Amino acid sequence: MKIRITATPPGQAPEWVRQAWIGLELPAAGLSAATGHQVGVLGGQPENLGGYEVAGGKAIKLLKNKNPEAARWWEDNLPGIIHVRLVFKKEVCEEFDN
Repeated sequence: MKIRITATPPGQAPEWVRQAWIGLELPAAGLSAATGHQVGVLGGQPENLGGYEVAGGKAIKLLKNKNPEAARWWEDNLPGIIHVRLVFKKEVCEEFDN
């Protein structure tokens, strides 16, 4: 399954970093649990519970092609991003099959 980010995702990253996701098509592993062990990128409350899970390494690689500075922000603020899953709120995504 793939998702396309259609609007600015909520979250703790600066708005310009979150806006950089708009238009990207990402492979999704499915929906995350609406509860569970999830934290915001900067350690706060998660804002995307129940959203689409995407492998961090793949997501950052695709983001880097579009906006290297936004990708760098993620790498600087979440050094282990290639080993985690990012979650994008369902309301800012559209699902499609390739």
